[in-house]
Amino acid sequence: MIKTERVRRGLTQTEVAHAVGITKAAYRNIEAGIRKPSYDVLIKLLNLFGYDDPRKLFGDSMTSSGDTNPE
Repeated sequence: MIKTERVRRGLTQTEVAHAVGITKAAYRNIEAGIRKPSYDVLIKLLNLFGYDDPRKLFGDSMTSSGDTNPE
């Protein structure tokens, strides 16, 4: 879902990674579902793509783990 949104907006992985302050490799792993973003990166991605619900970019997988919990 996040890849579809990135491509729809005409952005490269490098551009998104730079915009949220991570490496291209880290972003590539997030986009591939290998790892989940930290809470801070998640918020930056949501802001970048104009969403307030992580399920819009990542599907229901974002609600199954505490990885995005700001505690």
